[in-house]
Amino acid sequence: MKTHKTTPEARRRPFVLITGVPGTGKTTLADRLAARLGGDGVCARVDVGAIAEDGGFYGDYVEEMDTHELDEDGVLDHVEEVLAGAEESGSGVACDYHSCELFPKRWFDLVVVLTCVEDTKTLYERLESRGYSEKKIRENVECDIFQVVVEEAKEAYDEVWTRNNASLDDLERNVEEIAEWFEARCK
Repeated sequence: MKTHKTTPEARRRPFVLITGVPGTGKTTLADRLAARLGGDGVCARVDVGAIAEDGGFYGDYVEEMDTHELDEDGVLDHVEEVLAGAEESGSGVACDYHSCELFPKRWFDLVVVLTCVEDTKTLYERLESRGYSEKKIRENVECDIFQVVVEEAKEAYDEVWTRNNASLDDLERNVEEIAEWFEARCK
């Protein structure tokens, strides 16, 4: 069953995308934001990585990239169904994914790019604790240093915030700032 395409004009509450390289705290921030805003009914939680995994949208493992192929069309179709359902119910969305270039601009009212560029040691340690290879850790830390995701977001979306998220204080400040923005924009 195909639902309509989600649009900013049809939303009563905003849709927020939290993005950044792995290890910057996207999932934690999105979970806390949705909880802070009241959860389902006010702010639905959409974890694109979990959708891809649970929905079987990962394909073959690509050894040189140290990751699995992604069925982008399948993920996008499924996520749009989820977003349209949130929109129809009047709920906002706190969504997270490590990339933003995959999604249509109309899906999100605000894109928040998390970074640990001010504390690359923390990012390194987070990735190391996840068992990432030295090569993959280095690639992600360099991606954060060179602000690759920030540039992608700024090229694709109108409202983009870049926020440091290396400490618990950063996390709590970011949740509050985004929640205040969200609440001010509810129709």
